[in-house]
Amino acid sequence: MVEKVQIPLDKICVKSGMLCPNCQAKIDKGLYEKWEVDVMKVLIEMEEKFKGMKDVNYKKSIIFDKKLYIMLENLGQHKHEIEKYLREKLSNFGFNKIVLIEYTNNPKELVYKLLHNIEIKTANIYYSPDGNIYYIVKIPSYEKYKVDEIGDSAKRIFKILTNNDIYFEFVESARSTKIINEEEKLNQHIDSDKLNKILKNI
Repeated sequence: MVEKVQIPLDKICVKSGMLCPNCQAKIDKGLYEKWEVDVMKVLIEMEEKFKGMKDVNYKKSIIFDKKLYIMLENLGQHKHEIEKYLREKLSNFGFNKIVLIEYTNNPKELVYKLLHNIEIKTANIYYSPDGNIYYIVKIPSYEKYKVDEIGDSAKRIFKILTNNDIYFEFVESARSTKIINEEEKLNQHIDSDKLNKILKNI
C-alpha cells in the first residue's frame, strides 16, 4: 500500500469533487487546472492498490499535442507499475498517450528526463542582462531525429515548470554521454549580443 500520496489539494475535496475555498483558489489562480483533480483522484486510489511505495508526490500535469504528461516525485523503482495503472485508469479521457515523468528540482536533470534519456553532451545556463535565463542543451547530431519527435513537448513542459526556456543545439561528436556533465561552467554571464548569436545558430 502506498503509505502516503501527497497532492496539493485536500484529499477529501478531491475524493468528493467538491472543492473548498482554499482548493478552489488554487484552481482560480491557475496553479492547477480543474481537470487535474481527476488525475489526483486516481493517485489517491493507488494508496489501496500498490504495496512498498511511499511519499509519491504529485507536482503537475500538462496536456500537449493530445498527450497527457504527469509529473510525480519520489517514484523510485515503481515507475512502470504506476505508469501502467494511470494509463488504465485515465484511458477514457481520450488522450493519445499518457506519459509519466519523474520530477526533479534540478533543471539539468529535468531536461534529461523530459528528453526520455536521450544522450546529452552538455547543458549550459546563460544569464542575459535583462534577467532572463536560457538553457542551451547540446545534443549529438545523431540524436536529432529523436529530439524532433519530443523536443516541442519538452520545451513546453520545461517552460511551465521552471518559467525558463531551453534551446537545443546539435553538434558533431565522436563521444557522448548519458549524463549531464556536472563539471560544466553553468553560471557564466554573457552579453545580449553573444546570447542572440547563440540563439540564432540553434
